[in-house]
Amino acid sequence: MTAGNNLQLDVPQLVREAHERCKEYLLPTPLEYSRYLSEEIEGEVWLKLDSMQRTGSFKFRGALNKILSLSEEELDKGVVTASTGNYALAVAEAMRIRNRRATIYVAKDIDPARLELLKAHGLDLVIHGELAWDAEKEARRVAEEKGMIYVSPYNDPVVVGGQGTCGYEISQQLPDVEAALFACGAGGLLTGSAGWLKSYNPKIKAFGVSPKNSPVMYESMRAKKMVEIETYPTLADTCAGGVDLDTITLDLCLRYVEEIILLSEEEIAAAIRLLFEQHRLVVEGSGALSVGGLLQRKDYFKGKKVVAVVCGRNIPLELFKRLIA
Repeated sequence: MTAGNNLQLDVPQLVREAHERCKEYLLPTPLEYSRYLSEEIEGEVWLKLDSMQRTGSFKFRGALNKILSLSEEELDKGVVTASTGNYALAVAEAMRIRNRRATIYVAKDIDPARLELLKAHGLDLVIHGELAWDAEKEARRVAEEKGMIYVSPYNDPVVVGGQGTCGYEISQQLPDVEAALFACGAGGLLTGSAGWLKSYNPKIKAFGVSPKNSPVMYESMRAKKMVEIETYPTLADTCAGGVDLDTITLDLCLRYVEEIILLSEEEIAAAIRLLFEQHRLVVEGSGALSVGGLLQRKDYFKGKKVVAVVCGRNIPLELFKRLIA
């Protein structure tokens, strides 16, 4: 399914199906009130702690929905995916529920601490290429050549539906929410959750937040087509790198998302520190993007009831210690 032919995707229905399929295994993650951020915007700010989800990030939602949707015959073919870390853990945990294993492709540029974390979980890893995009292309090639099932982190309606269960939980936990902010790499969490929230209440405003060093979806929304651009290292490494040119998430971003906010590395670091200092939360760069976006646009959010999704906690220890020192 390509970006040009997914306009009929019924995202709310995909989210409903995902909720029913996955509710036995998903942890409904908590909302935590932030007095500090509420005072900053003279409104009401709640943190959606998807960093508390199984495997430490929101990505378990989409991976679980996809793996649970596969038949035994499909699983027998073998499952392969590519990841910068979080999706690998998510797919591996979902496969464990099905009593199977997956092959995970990672690139040479993966953070060494993340690589050790993956190895500690006993994953079947293949290191290929210099960048995450290289690993993803190789994983796709191998899957096609060997007839295996390639599980995309974002370019799949079932995965988007799974990620959207985060938005479903927000609507149940804070029914009068007015705006929500989500980290955005390729847009799976953002579009699944925004699609659900807009169906729940069309007045809810949904924002993505991306690193300036990897603004692929931001530039693609501006161009109204997927673009290939040079990207640079970022603290929000799990929201970095190339995106499929035929991804279904672009049209969904154009349909559901107000804007994508871009953050500097200094703003991302400040958000990581704030979440630790004010809430004693340990989060990775991507997990702090929503809070950084809120602070950058606090005049816009003034007086509103806002949810900032804290989407992951898998930060290397030495990096975290350096950032909060």
